[in-house]
Amino acid sequence: VISMDKPSSNAAVPAKTFVLNLDLPPKERWTNVVKHFDPNVLKQGLYTLYSQYLPSKALIPIVEEIAKNLEDYIPQPYADELRGLSKVLDMKLGDIVLVNIIYDISAFNSSGIKACTSIVGMDKTGKIIHGRNLDYKFGDFLRNLTVQVDFQKGGKTLFMATTYAGYIGVITGSKPHAFSISGDQRNTGKIWRNLLSALESSWPTFFAERRVLEQASDYDSALRQVVETPTIAPVYFIVSGVNPGEGAIVIREGRKVANITTLGQSKHGWYIVETNYDPWLRPPATDDRRDAAINAMNKVGKNHFSPQQLYNVLSVNLVFNKDTTYTTIMSAADPSVYHTMIRYDA
Repeated sequence: VISMDKPSSNAAVPAKTFVLNLDLPPKERWTNVVKHFDPNVLKQGLYTLYSQYLPSKALIPIVEEIAKNLEDYIPQPYADELRGLSKVLDMKLGDIVLVNIIYDISAFNSSGIKACTSIVGMDKTGKIIHGRNLDYKFGDFLRNLTVQVDFQKGGKTLFMATTYAGYIGVITGSKPHAFSISGDQRNTGKIWRNLLSALESSWPTFFAERRVLEQASDYDSALRQVVETPTIAPVYFIVSGVNPGEGAIVIREGRKVANITTLGQSKHGWYIVETNYDPWLRPPATDDRRDAAINAMNKVGKNHFSPQQLYNVLSVNLVFNKDTTYTTIMSAADPSVYHTMIRYDA
């Protein structure tokens, strides 16, 4: 059983990797991951997550209704994966569903949540390196649930992802020799629009991202799927490929795309940065992670850019903050780069 206690020092710690076998029946897939955690502490972490991020208790009956008719809102095999988690964790299905769609009911205009920085850069040889910080409040619970998951089919890695035990969506992932993708929160629109999107067969946002990793075969097909798949909530999807210039920020308003900014269009030339604000707007002075990241990237320069330097950029003040739960560095061109550090040093 993984210790859920904070390490004795304040050092960053590599996330443990678990294999998820996609050839297993969906209800059995996550058992191998969650069995390594103390079930009581895991449940406490999940309950804390949704109790703190649930914008209104009025949503609980709606989620319980979704749980009763799960396939109407959440497609297979994800519906059965949630049922499997509910059984192995001995949690009500409605509670498991709530944890897994918490982003979709917390990303809207009046939400106070600001989370994440994603950067795609190109080194002097044209190699693409993609990194991200995942920032969330109540980070101590989430740091203790952070895992790398090796999604395998036929005994081979289909894609790598970083997630939280008990959460089946993907916010950070990379498909070897194909593409990498990360999601950043976008707070626009209204909560009722998200609920309408859910009723209109839109995808839970980070289930959509996982499906891209499962289905798309290269950067172009990943980008196309990200653009064409309606999501419940607004989001920034940051996609990178294996060839020079393959990088983009896709800004979704839920059911439609608001904007696409590519690496080639970037004023920086060799990198793009996304935090939680539309690129054409100034970030607020109270949360200017964007300029801190840009300044750090410019100091590094393209000629010295590397996975380690990107980790250093994601560790500068503001970009790295008390809410940073993990940092992942990945490169679809070089799958050995994929590495997640749990930021107990935050």
